[in-house]
Amino acid sequence: MKFHIAQKSFIRLPGPGIGVAITGLMFATLACVSASAAGPKENLPVAQATAALEAWRMDEVTALLGSLPQTFEGDYVRGIASNRTNDIGASTQALRRALPGLDSADSEKALNARLTLADNYQKTSSYAEGATILGEAVERYADQMKPDALASVKTDLAFAHALSNVPPQTVSFSGESQLPIHRNPLGTLNVDAVANGVSAAWMLDSGANYSIVSRSFAKRLALDIAGKVPGIGSITGLTVDGEVAIVKEIRLGSAILRNVVVLVVGDEQLHIKFPKGEYQIDGALGYPVFQALGRVSFIGDTSISIGAQPLAVTDGTQLYMDGLTPVLVLGVEGTPMPFILDTGNTTTDLSYTYWIRMAERAANWKRVQRRSSGLGGAKTFDKVLQPEWKARVGTDDVVLRDVEVATQQKPDANKQPMYGRLGQDLWKNAAGFTIDFRSMRFRLDQ
Repeated sequence: MKFHIAQKSFIRLPGPGIGVAITGLMFATLACVSASAAGPKENLPVAQATAALEAWRMDEVTALLGSLPQTFEGDYVRGIASNRTNDIGASTQALRRALPGLDSADSEKALNARLTLADNYQKTSSYAEGATILGEAVERYADQMKPDALASVKTDLAFAHALSNVPPQTVSFSGESQLPIHRNPLGTLNVDAVANGVSAAWMLDSGANYSIVSRSFAKRLALDIAGKVPGIGSITGLTVDGEVAIVKEIRLGSAILRNVVVLVVGDEQLHIKFPKGEYQIDGALGYPVFQALGRVSFIGDTSISIGAQPLAVTDGTQLYMDGLTPVLVLGVEGTPMPFILDTGNTTTDLSYTYWIRMAERAANWKRVQRRSSGLGGAKTFDKVLQPEWKARVGTDDVVLRDVEVATQQKPDANKQPMYGRLGQDLWKNAAGFTIDFRSMRFRLDQ
């Protein structure tokens, strides 16, 4: 059995693709490039960059940025590309410039630009601005969205409204520190932290869009509920209802985080049963905490190193963002493929998107059923085991054995190009790894 919390809730970055067929709480991909008065020659770089963004060919996107026209369509692509590289200021400026032209010429892109702006505002704790832009999306384009899509945007609007008066998350450091981590019975990694004066173990889960706590733990922390959040999704496809609250202070070694947003769910949603026992998760630290810490180094499965390091990581491989989800583009059999980076995933697993690509050569791969547990419970999925999977991570070659490949299409699998989730086995033969959200680099440490 494998476990990961990774919420599939709230705004997931729109990427370029066809239409606005949004399902559940996942936003669909961006619209195809439409013609503009600038003429076909000027549109060609926009079309090429859009196609490259859709396929996550990010090197190609970077090469094309300099040739984009100074039009609203060019600004639109620049805004989406900057969001991917976590350059939130540049993304927001470009999309704001693009909106007037998009509103007149392309309603699908105008909607997706607003959803991407809302993602930018979430990342900077600008919740009131997020509520405003999502309100515009509902007011202008409600009649163009499918019912489940509209419900999703309204849920995110309610979330942003609940946090509108909340101060931004901040972090300060008193130096560098190395904190012990340990494996819990699920096989995932915990670190001890002091939240609102209460010391407890928190699971480390970069693949979770937000940090999360059980309701009984929220009471121990004396959290005030800011609002209700229906339809929180899990990697298993299950959804639960919850609430949003603010942890005033989390002390993690030399770091002090303030005003940390957490989702609150019933204890039973985080009570995980497995063949040899059961385990109650009190809390898990998600992506926004990792981003605030800036750079985190995992030293095997024994400790993490954090602090206000003056030097940015420059080696390794480029790190990207798909909304609130870290993404690595790895070379697999000579082809760049995007994968979610999920420190809360015990092992790497490959998606239905990957299966479609590999199905013809997988006739002899072993077929299995695997139980996957997460927020809201567990489900069993049909899978195959790829005997040997090779990937290029920067300058390092990684080889994994018997990697699970999904042969069933999960909800939203046809709306995102991700080829799988990279788990803790990616760095099992390394001394550890470093993830740097300042320089947007990921490195296997030798």
